[in-house]
Amino acid sequence: MGFDTIALGIILVGGLFVACAGINFYRYAVIIMSGASGYAIGRIICDSFLNGKVGEGVMRETNATAVDSFVMAVCILGLAALGYGLYQIMGTLVASVGGAFLLSKISMALMGSDMVSMMVGAFTGLILGALISMLAIKFEGFALIIFNALAGGRVAGYAAASILKAKEIGVLIAKPCIGLFSARFPDDAIRLSIALELFLVITVVGIIVQSILRDD
Repeated sequence: MGFDTIALGIILVGGLFVACAGINFYRYAVIIMSGASGYAIGRIICDSFLNGKVGEGVMRETNATAVDSFVMAVCILGLAALGYGLYQIMGTLVASVGGAFLLSKISMALMGSDMVSMMVGAFTGLILGALISMLAIKFEGFALIIFNALAGGRVAGYAAASILKAKEIGVLIAKPCIGLFSARFPDDAIRLSIALELFLVITVVGIIVQSILRDD
């Protein structure tokens, strides 16, 4: 079991914790959300900039897996530390970025895989993420429950989809929504479908569970 699988497993558990118990542990919820964002950023850095350079030049003797693990570990720990020290700011920032990524994919799936569709979805997600986060911080109570359920659902759905996308059960889970993504994202339709479905399910479950467990 490699670093990637272990990290995704931890993020999955963390996302479920945020969705179902974040109302009572907001600061820890932000730390988990920040760490999950660090993983996603590290993954983008590795896939987009580093992996193609491994084996060349100064990185000729470098192992790609080791590079990925190091970069992602640094990103996870770095953003988790920021989440701990600046949790009020990071909560809004992470929610905004997460909302932008989520709605940009949905917008592109519905409207077309072009820059305009991506920007419309990303801007909408950015604004909604920031707005929900600020309302949660200001009013707490049910607003905070909704925020944590959405954030935890997004984190857990992302991690679970990354783990299950290549497994037979993942294909079965993806069926209800795969038609939404198959035309625009044929190579990533299974992961995106699983992520969206689990996001919706976990969000609903998280709202219910937090409403029962809240002690505010």
